[in-house]
Amino acid sequence: MKKIDVEDKFQIKQLLYSDCVLGVKDHRYRSFGGFALWWYDKQRDICSCCEAGWSDLGRKVVHHSLDKAVKILWRYRRYLFLRGKRLSQDRKPINIGHFYN
Repeated sequence: MKKIDVEDKFQIKQLLYSDCVLGVKDHRYRSFGGFALWWYDKQRDICSCCEAGWSDLGRKVVHHSLDKAVKILWRYRRYLFLRGKRLSQDRKPINIGHFYN
């Protein structure tokens, strides 16, 4: 994940809408290297956030409207990181669709 600086809420919305995964870095999130992951599903028109730890029996996925997610992410703009929905070619791709189950 790459640290990013965002200028405004519209930029966060553009990143989510363009199939990027945003991460909020915080020591509270044991999984994904200390990140809460956020992504937008265009087909379902929802933005999801996964904050689960690897040892949890079930993943904690919370769904928000895109506008609500942008407001939340704007509060954490100093801790935002970015990556695509798929990792680079030399690494195994991530399938975030399994978080819906």
